[in-house]
Amino acid sequence: MNALTTNLAVIRASLAEEKKRDIGRLRVDETGFLPAALEVIERPVSPTARLTAKVLLGGVAALGLWLTFGRTDIVASAPGKIVPTGAVQLVQPAEAGVVRRILVHDGDHVTKGQVLVLLDPTVSTAEAAQARKAYETAAFSVARTRAVIDGLDGKGFVFTPPAGADATTVEAQKLLAQAKLADVQASITAQVANGRVAQSDIATARVQVAKLTETLPLLDEQIAANEQLLAKGFVSKLKVIEMRRQRLGQARDRDAAIESIQRANAQSAGAASTMAKARTEVRAALFDELVKANAEMQLRQEELAKTQQRSTFQELRAPVTGTIGQLSVHTEGGVVEAAKPIMTVVPADGRMVAEVKLLNRDAGFVSVGQKVDVKLEAFPFARYGSIPGKVLAISPDAIDDEKLGPVYVVRVALDRTRIDRGDRNVAITPGMSAVADIVTGDRSFLSYLTSPVDEAKGSALRER
Repeated sequence: MNALTTNLAVIRASLAEEKKRDIGRLRVDETGFLPAALEVIERPVSPTARLTAKVLLGGVAALGLWLTFGRTDIVASAPGKIVPTGAVQLVQPAEAGVVRRILVHDGDHVTKGQVLVLLDPTVSTAEAAQARKAYETAAFSVARTRAVIDGLDGKGFVFTPPAGADATTVEAQKLLAQAKLADVQASITAQVANGRVAQSDIATARVQVAKLTETLPLLDEQIAANEQLLAKGFVSKLKVIEMRRQRLGQARDRDAAIESIQRANAQSAGAASTMAKARTEVRAALFDELVKANAEMQLRQEELAKTQQRSTFQELRAPVTGTIGQLSVHTEGGVVEAAKPIMTVVPADGRMVAEVKLLNRDAGFVSVGQKVDVKLEAFPFARYGSIPGKVLAISPDAIDDEKLGPVYVVRVALDRTRIDRGDRNVAITPGMSAVADIVTGDRSFLSYLTSPVDEAKGSALRER
């Protein structure tokens, strides 16, 4: 308690002493009328000015050092958008048609080959049935002709109908082929019959010639004997004359039989030649028919394959596994145009990349592997930051852009594909607008500040 009292007394004494000094001290505005020496004594120079000068000089020196030795990145900014590594697949009909059913919606996950949209198959089904009928008709023609040729050549009648043909139609076509073979064989058989008749005539004539040839020597002997008896007066002359007439008749009959043999031989040879010619002509006609039928069948088969392929176009299927997007058809019964995309499929196994357009003036400073900061328009950079990445690929040639002029397409691989939005992580999706800042090098702040001067100096005093 005593110590506290003592301290309070000391404080009071100090305050009283300070008050006495203030009474004797001149006011600040009064010192201005004193001589300089007395003014300095009454009001010493404040150290604040010296401290301020030192701080300013130090700041200038630090700024100079920072401008000289501080480094900043040189970036080439390229606008673009987010795309999957596997390009977005378009789903488009091969030909115009009427929508029967829509089986998917935007955002649906689909697998490769899954049916997405069904088109009305009425027209394509009718065309396929008509093409099938035409193909079967041509195939039956080929089968009939081959069966007739094989039967004509002695290989047996073998009728091979097209696969899947109706049993009733097959039986009718088989009977038609058998009838044609019978007709062809009948025409050839007629020529064979003519040849057989000629051979029969030849045989008959040969028998007659042989008989007459054997009889003539006997008649000659009888005539010779009767001539001797006539000389002796034992027989009449009329009998000898009659025997000579009989002998002359048989000789003529023999000559006629020989001539008939020659005629029959010629007739037989002609029949054989005619039969061979007829067979050759029939086979040639059949082979010509077979060639034409084969050509017709091939043509109809191609048309059938075409119509069957068109039938598959009535089912629009997913080209890859992925997610449906940009579905533009929503009305069942509506009409779709040929080759016009009606939806897209974003591949599920494709990693997202930034596809940006690099200006021509920056192309010489960008190379594969350089670091990149990707800023998304959907997530402001100041709040959500950027996505780091690196240059993955650069197009070998420039393309013309309506707004930017010649540009190179650059693909940037992203280190991550999600943005932390605070409440949850959001995946980046294809189509998001982005700007890629590609780090092409660094430089000092001083060189950045002096670069306009350097550019001006490079072009100064050269204008015309």
